[in-house]
Amino acid sequence: MSVNKYKLLFSEVQEKGVNIPIEMKWDFLDRGMDLDTFQEKTSRDVLNLDKDFEVTRFAHSNKTNPVNANLTDINYEFYFVSTAVTAPSIANAVWEADYRVQGFPEREIYYFANPFKKSFFKLDFYDSPLQSGQTNYFTIIIPTQQGSTLTTNIGSLKNVKIKRPIFKLDYVGDKEGFFIYWLKRRDFLNLKTFYMSAKFFDAKSGIYIKMMNRKQTQIGGTNYFNFKPENYFYYRVELDYSDYTYKVYDTQTNLNVGGSGNSIKWYEYVNP
Repeated sequence: MSVNKYKLLFSEVQEKGVNIPIEMKWDFLDRGMDLDTFQEKTSRDVLNLDKDFEVTRFAHSNKTNPVNANLTDINYEFYFVSTAVTAPSIANAVWEADYRVQGFPEREIYYFANPFKKSFFKLDFYDSPLQSGQTNYFTIIIPTQQGSTLTTNIGSLKNVKIKRPIFKLDYVGDKEGFFIYWLKRRDFLNLKTFYMSAKFFDAKSGIYIKMMNRKQTQIGGTNYFNFKPENYFYYRVELDYSDYTYKVYDTQTNLNVGGSGNSIKWYEYVNP
């Protein structure tokens, strides 16, 4: 057996030591500390310790009207066109705030028959009026059991009152749909401007009817179907975090609407 032999000589003044190069890898140094940091961060994300999801209610504000500054009610009016109206005949369409125009007989309205009782108005609140990239953050339902009434005769029943789609919502009386429930703080979602659209769910036919903030016959020109959706399908809603109230604005005129004598008006959209 042959083995290489090396002889190392040291003088008395030299330090007696040998440097032997050995490759060292430090990839796993402090890996345990990194795992502790990762675990702590993941726990915070899962538990949302630094995010506040508490919801509060925003009431309607009418402070911009000096005469009725103390009033808080919000008013909606919904108008339908006759089921006989189609796209070619829309120029002669007449919109009415009356469920009978939508095809509900007086008897169904008076007795709150299921097709009428299960119908409702649906208000959706988006972060943008542009349909290509908007997100629906919350929805308000206004049932047909609420609203004002009109007097009519139903066979032998004289001077009976039936519901009509005109609503005065407030703290008392008809309350459903008056409050907006949204995040109390803005540290998670910094949103205080929303765009409100409206639909009517007809339980008799099982379809949603889209609403506009103008009559189609009020659109300029004779083409009642060529318009920008962001101008005609929404109202703008502004939340005020200083007193937890909200105001509604017309998207075209920028006027504050919804107070007494200045209702938020919705008109049935006739689809081409």
